[in-house]
Amino acid sequence: MVWRGKCIVGITYHSLLFYSLITIPCSTVISDVPFRVAQLTTFEITKNLYLNAKRRRQPNDNDASISLSALDAAICGGIAGSFSAAITNPLDRIKTLMMTDTTNAYGGSVVACASKILKDDGIMGLFAGVVPRVVYIAPSVCIFFVAYEVVQQKMNKSDD
Repeated sequence: MVWRGKCIVGITYHSLLFYSLITIPCSTVISDVPFRVAQLTTFEITKNLYLNAKRRRQPNDNDASISLSALDAAICGGIAGSFSAAITNPLDRIKTLMMTDTTNAYGGSVVACASKILKDDGIMGLFAGVVPRVVYIAPSVCIFFVAYEVVQQKMNKSDD
């Protein structure tokens, strides 16, 4: 592989694959890891709040019999996904701009990109696109947590 100006001459499939493996995940990790952490944490908090409220309404039931239904898991998952998508939107905006910035208009670093957004658009610039992001993410997170809860409940029953 030979660098000539801004283009690469002599690219092979393996070198391109290796290059993409070491460059793309770094920018993806910037927004995806915090999103997943926020999503799982928010789901567990929402689930525990809901189950505690359910226990208070049904004090005579066996504590082990109280669990989330598929609809309950979808609602808690939707809340968790929506909240997580909204609070990590600034990171996703920075990641998207950095990945699509072919002219280096955003400086090539997370700090430079965030600074440019804040300078040009203010704090609301970091939250541009939050509604489409929440609308896009919420349904898939609902489905994920329904499946997650069903599998978790089946595994807990098999342990008994």
